Amino acid sequence: MDKKQVLVTELLECLNDIEIYEGDTVYTTGNVSRLARSKVKKGDILDALLTSFELKLGESGTIFAPSASMNLCNTDVVFDIEKTPSHEMGAFSEYLRSTKYSVRSFHPFWSICGLGHKADMLKNVSRHSYGVGSPWSNFIKLDAKQVNIGVHPSKAVTLIHHLEVITGVPYRYTKEFIHPVRRGNKISNEPFYMSVMYLESDIKKRIALNEHYFEVMVKKNMLKETIHEPTKMKIWSFKMQDFYEVALDNFISDIYNYLEYPPDVRPYSK
Repeated sequence: MDKKQVLVTELLECLNDIEIYEGDTVYTTGNVSRLARSKVKKGDILDALLTSFELKLGESGTIFAPSASMNLCNTDVVFDIEKTPSHEMGAFSEYLRSTKYSVRSFHPFWSICGLGHKADMLKNVSRHSYGVGSPWSNFIKLDAKQVNIGVHPSKAVTLIHHLEVITGVPYRYTKEFIHPVRRGNKISNEPFYMSVMYLESDIKKRIALNEHYFEVMVKKNMLKETIHEPTKMKIWSFKMQDFYEVALDNFISDIYNYLEYPPDVRPYSK
């Protein structure tokens, strides 16, 4: 067995440990750089990781990852769904985006890419980065699991912003962006929407979500954890629906729970 295949086998064991099964829908994020400590050639590491997911999920499973290009926001750079790379979303996300047969949602700033049985759902999403009709609402419907690689979920769970939108937090508002996009051979300026914060409110988000959300999830055995021993890289998984429900309770009891403190300046109350 060559070194790449050894890594695939090791990663399959990790996915077993965090209860990823055949047919699952998985959204993955994080930082896979620690895998560079393995003795596998650099070019084979990302392929080994994707192979392990494909073997575990099977033909009925689906893997998604962020393919956002927020660097295009407030620019005139044309968004090309096939050619525009993701920006600062991690090596594995970009690898998945550029993989043959990968599907990408059409949003110039906050897109998601996917591969597998249910990836086509990305072809019919809203023009808003979050909320009803977005990939995030579909993840909940599909009972997706989030897999965090190398970064604890408390520091990397974008689903929290979807929750801010659907609970109507007052410190965010929907902003319209008119941006150039390519559709076939034509370039047109089209409207897209994102949830943004009132800058004058001096809002400070929580750096980590342990206290409010993940400590609860650990107590309820909702968060699975393992480690890839050869590289000491940790991997976690949780059902996005579980996080949704735990976080929703907090937003219902305190609309400002995701902030370090309620804002003193509230332009939305005028």
